[in-house]
Parts: sequence; structure tokens; C-alpha cells
Amino acid sequence: MPLEIEIKYLNPDLEAICRRLSTAGATFIACRFEENWLFDSVDRRLKQEHILLRLRRTDVVTLTVKKKPRTTIPHDPQFKVLEELETRVDDLEAMRNMLEVLGYDIVFQYEKLRATWLWESCTICLDMLPFTQIVEVEGTPESIERTASRFGLDSLKTSSLSYVRLYQEHCRALGQMPDDRFLFPEKQQQNLRAIMESQESGFTPCVVFRRPDRSKE
Repeated sequence: MPLEIEIKYLNPDLEAICRRLSTAGATFIACRFEENWLFDSVDRRLKQEHILLRLRRTDVVTLTVKKKPRTTIPHDPQFKVLEELETRVDDLEAMRNMLEVLGYDIVFQYEKLRATWLWESCTICLDMLPFTQIVEVEGTPESIERTASRFGLDSLKTSSLSYVRLYQEHCRALGQMPDDRFLFPEKQQQNLRAIMESQESGFTPCVVFRRPDRSKE
């Protein structure tokens, strides 16, 4: 299975980083609103075996399986290293029904807005979630470190945790019980979708990440 090596940079200024990427000539791929569903069996066998089974809907639907590598791979513990398989799905409801027939039910649901860029050999994802903002960089350890230095990410706190784990830690820090989902409020979701749909050709996501304390250009 192909390896995925990544690291998350926590609490960035997404608008500023978006502008740095654009100015530096990074390649903008897309900005998409994501709906994600994680599946597991009643006895949580996949969780116990550190396997992620996910359906994701953007403008397309994908089915993804991630797991820890079968063999030990020496790496810096700050990086998250997983084997990953992913395929496009034509019919979300049919795939969901198939997973349920096989004994898998939805155990967690979450949303995020993701803007994806390419810089040299790295994939850079600017992620807006209902509870935080994150930059996720995927590549080799060396290319990730170069990218972090180039775009001012190396001063930020990092994490190799999943978004579910980060959400759970966020709730516990606030003294709250984690839910089985994190979703944008309906009005915010509508506003985000409207901003993306209203842009003409040449759209970059900087406007989506614009902070309210900055003047609109």
C-alpha cells in the first residue's frame, strides 16, 4: 500500500499562508467543502487495529482506508505515517448501504473546508474546521521541513493526531464531553458554500479564510 507521510501545523493564520502560497507561485488545486463519515463495526474492531474506513463527499465521493504500516518504518515521531488506499465511488448511498451490509456503521461524522496547493513535492492543505484551523503538509520528511520553513509554518505547534483526536482533546480542554461529530453551523456552512460558488474563474481561497479584523480588499 502507498505510504502517506504528513504533519499538522496548529492554529495558523490561513489567510496569510494562502497569500504566501499564491505569491510564491505554488499551484492552487481546489477549494472544496468536505463531508466525512467514519465507519466501524459494533465492537470497534477497526479502531482496535488502527484502521480508518472513511467515505468523503466533495464534488466527488471517495472511499479511503488507512492503517499503520505492516513493517516498522523508522521515522521522526512528529510525522504521521500510514498506508493508504483510496478509490472514487459513483454512488455514495449505495456504498454506504454496502458497508452497512458488511457490518460497518457510521461512528463519527465531520465537516471541513479544504484548500489544496502543491509546492515542489508537497501537498499543502489549508483546513478550516468548526473548532479550529490547521495546515496539513504531506510529502517526505525532508520536503515537509523545507516547505514549513519556506511558508513560516515551522514556528507553529505540530501534531500527528487525527482530526477526531484533536477534536476530542479540544472538547476536554474546554471541560466538555466530545460528541460523535463536529459540523459547521448551518448558516456558516451556507456562507462558505456561497463564497466559493460566487467566485469567477481564477478563484483562490484567500477570500474564504479572510479574517474579520482585516479590511476587505
